[in-house]
This record gives sequence, C-alpha cells and structure tokens, in this order.
Amino acid sequence: MAFAGKVFVVTGGSSGVGRATVRKLLQQSAAVHALDINDIPLHNDLPGRLSTHKVDVTSRGDIKATFDKIIQLEERNDSRQWLHGLVNCAGMYRDTPVSANAKGDSIFELLWKVNVMGTWHVASEFHERLRAVREANPGQFTDATASIVNVGSMASVRGIPRSSAYVASKHAVLGLSRVLAQELGPSGFRVNTVAPGAVNTPMLNVAVQERGGTYTAGPYDGAFKRMSEPEEIADTILYLLGDGSSSVTGHLLEVNGGWP
Repeated sequence: MAFAGKVFVVTGGSSGVGRATVRKLLQQSAAVHALDINDIPLHNDLPGRLSTHKVDVTSRGDIKATFDKIIQLEERNDSRQWLHGLVNCAGMYRDTPVSANAKGDSIFELLWKVNVMGTWHVASEFHERLRAVREANPGQFTDATASIVNVGSMASVRGIPRSSAYVASKHAVLGLSRVLAQELGPSGFRVNTVAPGAVNTPMLNVAVQERGGTYTAGPYDGAFKRMSEPEEIADTILYLLGDGSSSVTGHLLEVNGGWP
C-alpha cells in the first residue's frame, strides 16, 4: 500500500471530506492525526493508526500545542518524527448576501479566521516542525519530501451569489497555496489545492438551510447532475498526497463533476 507506515495530519477530520480522507488513509494502513474542534470518530474497523486531537484551528496556541503532541507521539512510535503530508480540510460556510450590509461583518471575520487563518496556522506550523526535525538530524532528512493539500472550493475561482465571505476566503486559500508552493518547493514540499463543487456534506446542508429550502439539482451539479460524494474528493486528495503526483505543485485541481 502506497501510504502504509506514513504519517499524515488532517484537519476537519470529524465529518465530510475530512472524515472521508481520514478513512481512506487508514484503509491504506497510514498513521493519521485527525484534528477538529468537534469529536472525531475512532474508525476502529480500519487497519491504520489514528490519533485524534480536539483543536481550534483559529488559535495559533492550540495548533502549536497539538503539534507538540503529534511529534511526541511519533517519537514513541519510532517514525523518526517525519510527517509525510498535511490536509487542510477544516472550514465553514455562512450565507452573506450583500443586503446583510454591516451584519455580514462578523461573518466575514469568522470565515476568514477559520478558512484562511486556520489554513495558514496549520500549514506554517507543519513546515516549521519538519524544518526543526531536519535541523536536529543533520543529513538524515535532506531528501525527505512532504505534501500539503489545502481544500479550497469552486468558490476559489468563481463568484457565487450570497456567498461573499466564503468566496473571498476560498480565493485567499488558493492564493496562499500558490505562494507556499513557491516558497517551500526548494525544501521538498509540494503544495496544491483541491476545488470541490457541490459535495454531499454537512457544510452543504448548512448552505441549503440558510437559504430556507431543500437541495435541488442545478448548475452547480455539473455534467453529472448530482452532488459529489466526500469519498470522491478524498480520492483526489490521496492522489495529491502520493508519489504519483511528485511533479505537481502550485496546482488547483477542480473536482466538480464538470461545472459549466
């Protein structure tokens, strides 16, 4: 198995695409550190090694403390402290029509903290810990590589009505990913962004509820006229984590079922 014995960090691991990614990695006997502000399922039916961490990604202090625990756990498990990949999947959606006016300010701030600052906190701390591992073990990890996958959205490249705060935050995630790809590439890090369309997750349910209706097929279902499932997005994430994408970085990979 391509991921057997490798160590990954996944934020937003309690539900949706994050949960599906955790399960896919565990199915391939990976070691996974799942982070979420909510309780995370244990997935005892799968062969990999799972460690769960309750954490608020908007808090740099929380993230630092969590990575302390992760490194300590990996030292005990004799993985030599190297982390092979990070999936930044923690995120949230709230409706922000222009008519919200000043009432939308607090929503903008909240989504910026979770979707953008959360991604920045975890990605920068992930890089810092691996830089420290290299410094503490001269010559041992010189050629080691790591892959970061940030979960954006088709909102990273489109304007979607009533979604100003979400669209702005996901555009920022894409920009951040592209900068990180350039900055971290020389040290062996790949950074890519996945852009899902409509996905059958609790986040989509929030969007539907805030608009006061039930989900019906529309242009955001793409050519297949259906929502994507979280597992389909997770499969794409695993491709970007794996050796089969070793020359792919700074890329936005749309997984939307063929949006027009």
